[in-house]
Amino acid sequence: MKKIILHIDMNSYFASVEQQANPFLRGKPVGVCAYLSPNGTIIASSMEAKKKGVKTGCKVREAKIICPGIIFLENEPAKYRSTTEKIFKIFSEYTELLEPYSIDEAFLDLTGYIKNFSMAKKIALEIQLKIKKNVGEWLRCSIGISFTKFLAKFAGDIAPKGGIMEINNINLEDCLKRPLTDAWGINKAVESHLKFLGINNLLELKKYSPDKIRMMLGRYGYYLWANVNGQEISKVNCGNSIPKSVGHSYCLPKKTNDKKYLESIVFKLVEKIGRRLRSLEMEGAKINFYMAYIREGGINKSFRPGYKIFTTEEIFLPVSEFLKNVNLLFPVSMIAISVSSLSQVSAQISLFYNSLKKKDLSRAMDKINDKYGEYAVIYGAMFGTENSAHDRIGFRKTVNIND
Repeated sequence: MKKIILHIDMNSYFASVEQQANPFLRGKPVGVCAYLSPNGTIIASSMEAKKKGVKTGCKVREAKIICPGIIFLENEPAKYRSTTEKIFKIFSEYTELLEPYSIDEAFLDLTGYIKNFSMAKKIALEIQLKIKKNVGEWLRCSIGISFTKFLAKFAGDIAPKGGIMEINNINLEDCLKRPLTDAWGINKAVESHLKFLGINNLLELKKYSPDKIRMMLGRYGYYLWANVNGQEISKVNCGNSIPKSVGHSYCLPKKTNDKKYLESIVFKLVEKIGRRLRSLEMEGAKINFYMAYIREGGINKSFRPGYKIFTTEEIFLPVSEFLKNVNLLFPVSMIAISVSSLSQVSAQISLFYNSLKKKDLSRAMDKINDKYGEYAVIYGAMFGTENSAHDRIGFRKTVNIND
Protein backbone atom coordinates (compact mmCIF):
# COMPACT_ATOMS: atom_id res chain seq x y z
CA MET A 1 0.00 0.00 0.00
CA LYS A 2 1.42 3.36 -1.07
CA LYS A 3 1.79 5.86 1.72
CA ILE A 4 0.26 9.35 1.66
CA ILE A 5 2.57 11.93 3.17
CA LEU A 6 2.28 15.71 3.32
CA HIS A 7 5.17 18.11 3.80
CA ILE A 8 4.08 21.57 4.94
CA ASP A 9 6.47 24.53 4.79
CA MET A 10 5.46 27.99 5.99
CA ASN A 11 6.56 30.70 3.55
CA SER A 12 8.89 33.52 4.72
CA TYR A 13 7.79 32.49 8.17
CA PHE A 14 9.34 34.90 10.69
CA ALA A 15 8.80 37.89 8.41
CA SER A 16 5.20 36.84 7.71
CA VAL A 17 4.51 36.47 11.44
CA GLU A 18 5.80 40.02 11.93
CA GLN A 19 3.63 41.29 9.10
CA GLN A 20 0.64 39.46 10.56
CA ALA A 21 1.25 41.08 13.95
CA ASN A 22 1.73 44.56 12.47
CA PRO A 23 -0.51 45.42 9.47
CA PHE A 24 1.65 48.47 8.69
CA LEU A 25 4.44 46.07 7.62
CA ARG A 26 2.29 44.24 5.09
CA GLY A 27 3.31 44.63 1.47
CA LYS A 28 6.66 46.13 2.54
CA PRO A 29 10.15 44.59 2.43
CA VAL A 30 10.98 43.26 5.90
CA GLY A 31 14.16 41.64 7.18
CA VAL A 32 14.13 39.77 10.49
CA CYS A 33 17.62 39.84 11.99
CA ALA A 34 19.53 38.05 14.70
CA TYR A 35 21.00 41.48 15.59
CA LEU A 36 20.30 44.93 14.14
CA SER A 37 23.98 45.95 13.94
CA PRO A 38 25.49 46.37 10.43
CA ASN A 39 27.12 42.94 10.75
CA GLY A 40 23.85 41.35 11.88
CA THR A 41 22.49 38.56 9.70
CA ILE A 42 19.08 38.35 8.03
CA ILE A 43 17.47 35.12 9.28
CA ALA A 44 14.21 35.67 7.36
CA SER A 45 13.09 38.07 4.68
CA SER A 46 9.56 38.83 3.52
CA MET A 47 8.37 37.98 0.03
CA GLU A 48 8.73 41.66 -0.90
CA ALA A 49 12.36 41.71 0.28
CA LYS A 50 13.14 38.45 -1.53
CA LYS A 51 11.89 39.94 -4.79
CA LYS A 52 14.46 42.71 -4.32
CA GLY A 53 17.23 40.15 -3.79
CA VAL A 54 17.48 40.11 0.02
CA LYS A 55 18.02 36.50 1.03
CA THR A 56 18.55 34.62 4.27
CA GLY A 57 22.16 35.00 5.39
CA CYS A 58 22.54 38.49 3.94
CA LYS A 59 24.21 41.06 6.23
CA VAL A 60 22.21 44.08 7.39
CA ARG A 61 24.62 46.50 5.70
CA GLU A 62 24.36 44.54 2.42
CA ALA A 63 20.55 44.42 2.59
CA LYS A 64 20.42 48.24 2.91
CA ILE A 65 22.30 48.55 -0.38
CA ILE A 66 20.22 45.92 -2.18
CA CYS A 67 16.90 47.26 -0.86
CA PRO A 68 17.17 50.80 0.57
CA GLY A 69 13.58 50.79 1.86
CA ILE A 70 13.85 47.55 3.82
CA ILE A 71 12.54 47.53 7.40
CA PHE A 72 14.72 45.63 9.90
CA LEU A 73 13.26 43.91 12.95
CA GLU A 74 15.09 41.99 15.66
CA ASN A 75 13.70 38.47 16.00
CA GLU A 76 11.21 37.64 18.76
CA PRO A 77 11.42 33.87 19.34
CA ALA A 78 8.48 33.71 21.76
CA LYS A 79 6.19 35.18 19.08
CA TYR A 80 7.23 32.60 16.48
CA ARG A 81 6.98 29.65 18.86
CA SER A 82 3.50 30.73 19.94
CA THR A 83 2.36 30.98 16.31
CA THR A 84 3.91 27.61 15.47
CA GLU A 85 2.02 25.93 18.31
CA LYS A 86 -1.27 27.20 16.88
CA ILE A 87 -0.35 25.99 13.39
CA PHE A 88 0.79 22.57 14.58
CA LYS A 89 -2.44 22.20 16.55
CA ILE A 90 -4.26 22.40 13.20
CA PHE A 91 -1.97 19.71 11.76
CA SER A 92 -2.72 17.40 14.70
CA GLU A 93 -6.43 17.43 13.83
CA TYR A 94 -5.69 15.23 10.81
CA THR A 95 -3.26 12.59 12.06
CA GLU A 96 -1.32 11.40 15.08
CA LEU A 97 1.65 10.70 12.81
CA LEU A 98 3.00 14.25 12.84
CA GLU A 99 6.70 15.11 12.76
CA PRO A 100 7.79 18.71 13.45
CA TYR A 101 10.82 18.98 11.18
CA SER A 102 11.58 22.58 12.12
CA ILE A 103 9.82 25.64 13.54
CA ASP A 104 8.14 26.21 10.17
CA GLU A 105 8.02 22.73 8.64
CA ALA A 106 6.23 19.47 9.40
CA PHE A 107 5.50 16.06 7.92
CA LEU A 108 2.03 14.47 8.19
CA ASP A 109 1.53 10.78 7.45
CA LEU A 110 -2.11 10.39 6.37
CA THR A 111 -1.82 6.71 5.40
CA GLY A 112 -4.89 4.87 6.65
CA TYR A 113 -6.79 8.09 7.35
CA ILE A 114 -7.57 8.77 3.69
CA LYS A 115 -7.61 6.66 0.53
CA ASN A 116 -5.85 8.63 -2.20
CA PHE A 117 -3.97 11.75 -3.26
CA SER A 118 -7.18 13.51 -4.31
CA MET A 119 -8.36 13.42 -0.71
CA ALA A 120 -4.88 14.52 0.41
CA LYS A 121 -5.12 17.58 -1.83
CA LYS A 122 -8.51 18.49 -0.30
CA ILE A 123 -6.97 18.25 3.17
CA ALA A 124 -4.00 20.36 2.05
CA LEU A 125 -6.37 23.10 0.85
CA GLU A 126 -8.33 22.82 4.09
CA ILE A 127 -5.14 23.23 6.16
CA GLN A 128 -4.16 26.34 4.21
CA LEU A 129 -7.60 27.87 4.78
CA LYS A 130 -7.58 27.01 8.49
CA ILE A 131 -4.19 28.63 8.97
CA LYS A 132 -5.44 31.83 7.34
CA LYS A 133 -8.72 31.80 9.28
CA ASN A 134 -7.55 30.67 12.73
CA VAL A 135 -3.93 31.85 12.91
CA GLY A 136 -3.41 34.72 10.48
CA GLU A 137 -4.59 35.88 7.07
CA TRP A 138 -1.04 36.93 6.13
CA LEU A 139 0.40 33.45 6.74
CA ARG A 140 0.67 31.02 3.88
CA CYS A 141 2.36 27.71 3.26
CA SER A 142 3.52 25.43 0.45
CA ILE A 143 2.44 21.81 0.67
CA GLY A 144 4.01 18.78 -0.99
CA ILE A 145 2.17 15.46 -1.39
CA SER A 146 3.80 12.14 -2.25
CA PHE A 147 4.27 8.52 -1.20
CA THR A 148 7.63 8.90 0.60
CA LYS A 149 8.92 11.45 3.08
CA PHE A 150 11.73 12.53 0.74
CA LEU A 151 9.46 13.05 -2.27
CA ALA A 152 6.87 14.90 -0.16
CA LYS A 153 9.55 17.36 0.96
CA PHE A 154 10.89 17.64 -2.57
CA ALA A 155 7.36 18.42 -3.78
CA GLY A 156 6.93 21.02 -1.04
CA ASP A 157 10.29 22.61 -1.88
CA ILE A 158 9.52 22.99 -5.60
CA ALA A 159 5.86 23.93 -5.12
CA PRO A 160 4.95 27.56 -5.83
CA LYS A 161 4.74 29.75 -2.75
CA GLY A 162 1.36 29.20 -1.17
CA GLY A 163 0.71 26.34 -3.58
CA ILE A 164 0.29 22.57 -3.52
CA MET A 165 2.46 20.11 -5.46
CA GLU A 166 1.82 16.38 -5.89
CA ILE A 167 4.48 13.91 -6.99
CA ASN A 168 3.21 10.51 -8.12
CA ASN A 169 4.47 7.67 -10.30
CA ILE A 170 3.25 9.40 -13.45
CA ASN A 171 4.94 12.79 -13.05
CA LEU A 172 7.97 11.70 -10.98
CA GLU A 173 10.50 11.76 -13.83
CA ASP A 174 9.30 15.14 -15.10
CA CYS A 175 9.70 16.58 -11.60
CA LEU A 176 13.25 15.22 -11.40
CA LYS A 177 14.44 17.20 -14.41
CA ARG A 178 15.98 19.67 -12.01
CA PRO A 179 19.44 20.58 -10.62
CA LEU A 180 20.91 18.19 -8.07
CA THR A 181 20.98 20.78 -5.29
CA ASP A 182 17.19 21.18 -5.51
CA ALA A 183 16.93 17.92 -3.58
CA TRP A 184 16.97 17.53 0.18
CA GLY A 185 20.42 16.29 1.30
CA ILE A 186 22.45 17.34 -1.73
CA ASN A 187 24.79 20.28 -1.12
CA LYS A 188 27.56 21.65 -3.34
CA ALA A 189 30.09 19.12 -2.07
CA VAL A 190 27.80 16.14 -2.78
CA GLU A 191 26.89 17.68 -6.15
CA SER A 192 30.56 17.76 -7.16
CA HIS A 193 30.95 14.04 -6.33
CA LEU A 194 27.85 13.18 -8.34
CA LYS A 195 28.98 15.26 -11.32
CA PHE A 196 32.33 13.47 -11.22
CA LEU A 197 30.31 10.28 -11.90
CA GLY A 198 28.56 11.97 -14.83
CA ILE A 199 25.32 12.64 -12.92
CA ASN A 200 24.19 16.19 -13.77
CA ASN A 201 20.58 16.28 -12.61
CA LEU A 202 18.15 14.36 -10.42
CA LEU A 203 16.69 12.36 -13.30
CA GLU A 204 20.15 11.10 -14.23
CA LEU A 205 20.64 10.15 -10.57
CA LYS A 206 17.41 8.13 -10.72
CA LYS A 207 18.58 6.22 -13.79
CA TYR A 208 22.12 5.60 -12.54
CA SER A 209 23.26 2.11 -11.57
CA PRO A 210 22.56 1.56 -7.84
CA ASP A 211 25.46 -0.89 -7.55
CA LYS A 212 27.90 1.52 -9.14
CA ILE A 213 26.84 4.54 -7.05
CA ARG A 214 27.13 2.47 -3.88
CA MET A 215 30.60 1.30 -4.88
CA MET A 216 31.73 4.88 -5.65
CA LEU A 217 29.97 6.87 -2.90
CA GLY A 218 29.14 4.24 -0.32
CA ARG A 219 25.93 3.95 1.63
CA TYR A 220 25.06 7.66 1.28
CA GLY A 221 25.22 7.43 -2.51
CA TYR A 222 22.77 4.52 -2.47
CA TYR A 223 20.58 6.49 -0.03
CA LEU A 224 20.32 9.36 -2.54
CA TRP A 225 19.57 6.98 -5.41
CA ALA A 226 16.85 5.21 -3.43
CA ASN A 227 15.23 8.52 -2.44
CA VAL A 228 14.79 9.76 -6.01
CA ASN A 229 13.54 6.30 -7.03
CA GLY A 230 10.66 6.59 -4.58
CA GLN A 231 11.91 3.98 -2.12
CA GLU A 232 11.01 4.61 1.50
CA ILE A 233 14.19 5.31 3.47
CA SER A 234 12.89 7.16 6.51
CA LYS A 235 9.46 7.26 8.09
CA VAL A 236 7.54 10.13 9.64
CA ASN A 237 8.81 10.20 13.22
CA CYS A 238 6.13 11.43 15.59
CA GLY A 239 8.32 10.93 18.68
CA ASN A 240 10.46 13.72 20.13
CA SER A 241 14.05 12.63 19.48
CA ILE A 242 16.76 13.24 22.05
CA PRO A 243 19.08 16.09 20.98
CA LYS A 244 22.76 15.29 20.58
CA SER A 245 23.86 18.58 22.10
CA VAL A 246 22.59 21.84 23.58
CA GLY A 247 24.45 25.03 22.81
CA HIS A 248 24.44 28.77 22.20
CA SER A 249 26.65 31.19 20.30
CA TYR A 250 26.95 34.97 20.31
CA CYS A 251 28.58 37.42 17.89
CA LEU A 252 30.03 40.14 20.11
CA PRO A 253 29.02 43.71 19.23
CA LYS A 254 32.16 44.76 21.11
CA LYS A 255 35.19 42.97 19.63
CA THR A 256 37.58 42.70 22.53
CA ASN A 257 40.14 40.67 24.46
CA ASP A 258 38.87 42.05 27.78
CA LYS A 259 38.57 38.80 29.75
CA LYS A 260 36.23 40.30 32.35
CA TYR A 261 33.72 41.22 29.64
CA LEU A 262 34.18 37.89 27.86
CA GLU A 263 33.62 36.01 31.12
CA SER A 264 30.29 37.79 31.70
CA ILE A 265 29.12 36.79 28.21
CA VAL A 266 30.28 33.22 28.80
CA PHE A 267 28.25 33.06 32.00
CA LYS A 268 25.16 34.35 30.21
CA LEU A 269 25.55 31.69 27.50
CA VAL A 270 26.10 28.83 29.94
CA GLU A 271 23.06 29.91 31.99
CA LYS A 272 20.94 29.69 28.81
CA ILE A 273 22.42 26.26 28.10
CA GLY A 274 21.82 25.16 31.69
CA ARG A 275 18.18 26.24 31.52
CA ARG A 276 17.65 24.29 28.33
CA LEU A 277 19.28 21.19 29.81
CA ARG A 278 17.07 21.41 32.86
CA SER A 279 13.91 21.96 30.80
CA LEU A 280 14.77 18.78 28.89
CA GLU A 281 15.69 16.97 32.14
CA MET A 282 19.00 16.00 30.58
CA GLU A 283 22.63 16.16 31.64
CA GLY A 284 25.85 16.02 29.65
CA ALA A 285 29.38 14.71 29.93
CA LYS A 286 31.29 17.00 27.54
CA ILE A 287 31.66 20.79 27.16
CA ASN A 288 32.75 22.33 23.85
CA PHE A 289 34.08 25.92 23.86
CA TYR A 290 35.07 28.06 20.89
CA MET A 291 36.14 31.69 20.46
CA ALA A 292 36.67 33.24 17.02
CA TYR A 293 39.13 36.08 16.50
CA ILE A 294 38.35 39.17 14.42
CA ARG A 295 41.00 37.81 12.06
CA GLU A 296 41.22 34.23 10.88
CA GLY A 297 41.41 31.52 13.47
CA GLY A 298 40.35 31.20 17.06
CA ILE A 299 40.53 28.95 20.11
CA ASN A 300 38.79 25.60 20.38
CA LYS A 301 38.73 23.55 23.58
CA SER A 302 36.76 20.54 24.85
CA PHE A 303 36.32 19.51 28.47
CA ARG A 304 35.26 16.28 30.14
CA PRO A 305 35.07 17.37 33.78
CA GLY A 306 34.41 13.88 35.10
CA TYR A 307 30.94 14.64 36.46
CA LYS A 308 27.51 14.88 34.91
CA ILE A 309 26.80 18.45 33.76
CA PHE A 310 23.41 19.85 34.74
CA THR A 311 23.76 23.17 36.58
CA THR A 312 25.05 26.46 35.24
CA GLU A 313 28.09 26.38 37.55
CA GLU A 314 29.08 22.92 36.34
CA ILE A 315 29.35 24.28 32.80
CA PHE A 316 30.93 27.58 33.76
CA LEU A 317 33.77 26.46 36.07
CA PRO A 318 36.01 24.61 33.57
CA VAL A 319 35.36 27.18 30.83
CA SER A 320 36.09 30.09 33.19
CA GLU A 321 39.32 28.50 34.41
CA PHE A 322 40.47 27.96 30.84
CA LEU A 323 39.58 31.55 29.86
CA LYS A 324 41.61 32.98 32.75
CA ASN A 325 44.77 31.17 31.66
CA VAL A 326 44.53 31.27 27.87
CA ASN A 327 46.57 33.78 25.87
CA LEU A 328 44.31 35.79 23.53
CA LEU A 329 46.26 36.75 20.40
CA PHE A 330 43.57 39.03 18.94
CA PRO A 331 40.22 40.56 19.96
CA VAL A 332 37.40 38.01 20.06
CA SER A 333 34.41 38.39 17.71
CA MET A 334 32.29 35.33 18.56
CA ILE A 335 31.83 32.84 21.39
CA ALA A 336 30.14 29.43 21.07
CA ILE A 337 29.53 26.91 23.85
CA SER A 338 27.73 23.58 23.84
CA VAL A 339 27.18 20.57 26.09
CA SER A 340 27.13 17.15 24.43
CA SER A 341 27.11 13.41 25.26
CA LEU A 342 23.62 13.90 26.68
CA SER A 343 21.57 11.47 28.75
CA GLN A 344 18.50 11.58 30.94
CA VAL A 345 19.20 13.25 34.29
CA SER A 346 19.94 10.84 37.12
CA ALA A 347 19.53 11.07 40.89
CA GLN A 348 23.01 9.65 41.49
CA ILE A 349 25.12 11.54 44.03
CA SER A 350 28.69 12.45 43.08
CA LEU A 351 31.54 10.96 45.12
CA PHE A 352 33.02 14.44 45.51
CA TYR A 353 30.05 16.65 46.38
CA ASN A 354 26.30 16.47 46.83
CA SER A 355 25.11 17.42 43.36
CA LEU A 356 21.44 16.84 44.22
CA LYS A 357 21.25 20.06 46.26
CA LYS A 358 22.78 22.01 43.38
CA LYS A 359 20.29 20.47 40.96
CA ASP A 360 17.35 21.33 43.22
CA LEU A 361 18.59 24.93 43.63
CA SER A 362 18.94 25.35 39.86
CA ARG A 363 15.44 23.99 39.27
CA ALA A 364 14.03 26.36 41.91
CA MET A 365 15.68 29.39 40.22
CA ASP A 366 14.30 28.29 36.85
CA LYS A 367 10.78 28.08 38.25
CA ILE A 368 11.02 31.61 39.66
CA ASN A 369 12.26 33.00 36.34
CA ASP A 370 9.60 31.06 34.41
CA LYS A 371 6.88 32.55 36.60
CA TYR A 372 8.10 36.12 37.08
CA GLY A 373 10.14 36.63 33.91
CA GLU A 374 13.76 36.38 32.93
CA TYR A 375 16.23 38.06 35.32
CA ALA A 376 13.84 37.88 38.27
CA VAL A 377 16.63 35.91 39.96
CA ILE A 378 20.12 35.92 38.46
CA TYR A 379 23.70 35.15 39.38
CA GLY A 380 25.92 38.12 40.20
CA ALA A 381 28.14 37.28 37.23
CA MET A 382 25.22 38.09 34.92
CA PHE A 383 24.77 41.72 36.02
CA GLY A 384 24.96 44.01 33.00
CA THR A 385 24.30 41.27 30.43
CA GLU A 386 20.53 41.80 30.10
CA ASN A 387 20.95 43.18 26.58
CA SER A 388 23.55 40.62 25.50
CA ALA A 389 23.05 37.18 23.94
CA HIS A 390 19.28 37.44 23.58
CA ASP A 391 17.06 34.41 23.12
CA ARG A 392 17.51 33.02 19.63
CA ILE A 393 15.26 30.86 17.56
CA GLY A 394 16.37 27.49 16.30
CA PHE A 395 15.17 25.94 13.06
CA ARG A 396 15.22 22.27 14.00
CA LYS A 397 13.06 20.35 16.48
CA THR A 398 11.91 23.43 18.35
CA VAL A 399 8.29 22.50 18.97
CA ASN A 400 7.09 19.93 21.44
CA ILE A 401 3.81 18.70 20.01
CA ASN A 402 2.95 16.90 23.24
CA ASP A 403 2.62 20.15 25.19
